[in-house]
Amino acid sequence: MKLRGAGGFLLAAGLLVFVAALVTLIWTDHTELRISADNTDTLPLWMLGLTVFGGLAVAWLVPPKRRDDGLPDDPRTTRQGWWLFALALTFVIAFALSPGGNGWFLGLKLPLLLAIPLLFRLASWREWYRVDTRGRWLRPAPAILIFLALFTLFGHGYTGSRPDLITVLGVFILNAMLEEIFYRVWLQTRLEASVGRWPAILVTSLVFASWHAVIHGGNGFGVDLASAFVHIGGYGIFLGYLWSRYRNPWLLFLVHGVINLPIPMLAAIW
Repeated sequence: MKLRGAGGFLLAAGLLVFVAALVTLIWTDHTELRISADNTDTLPLWMLGLTVFGGLAVAWLVPPKRRDDGLPDDPRTTRQGWWLFALALTFVIAFALSPGGNGWFLGLKLPLLLAIPLLFRLASWREWYRVDTRGRWLRPAPAILIFLALFTLFGHGYTGSRPDLITVLGVFILNAMLEEIFYRVWLQTRLEASVGRWPAILVTSLVFASWHAVIHGGNGFGVDLASAFVHIGGYGIFLGYLWSRYRNPWLLFLVHGVINLPIPMLAAIW
């Protein structure tokens, strides 16, 4: 039940959104992107581009050892994909309208991105921890090393207090793992089956990036959203391509974990 017409439309629309966001940032002279919600340091736009495209280029040059066809292209997979997309969009809107804070963040995130998909059988927990990763570790390693090397090189040193190990583990599980399971393993995989690889990667990256506009904000809604699409969406494209090409969820957790908890911060624990 491949929706080829929808796939072409989503691909064109997704590219248009990314280009419009990029033009907005350049036109308004907001080419210094805030690193994270907890860090007001900035990252130049060209450094972000080099990091993302460097990782993508190496991944494109190193094909997977064996192919993974993902989920079957049938009506059930399509329905699940769009219901998951609706939950992702609901999370964006509800979080944007909420008073903010960690309580609201987790109070919306856990039901919408975890409990409801499992309760209504829109996805299965087994999808990630039963993935056969044999032969899917060494080939993606060059792309990951290039991405993480550039990300660390262009990043900032950590000058805050010594991170608490429990907090670090909590951030890793609730952010890196949960988000990659929902957005890439569950949502993107289903959209791939119905609309194709690149439309699925772009749509997933955009909806993943959208809610970050709330916590990376400060320059007005339009600029904040454009910044989220380019910055977080750029990382999402790399993560999405990594998942689509190599099908190893542990690598997603690793890359996302380092993005959230950069190496200088992890080194400060010790």
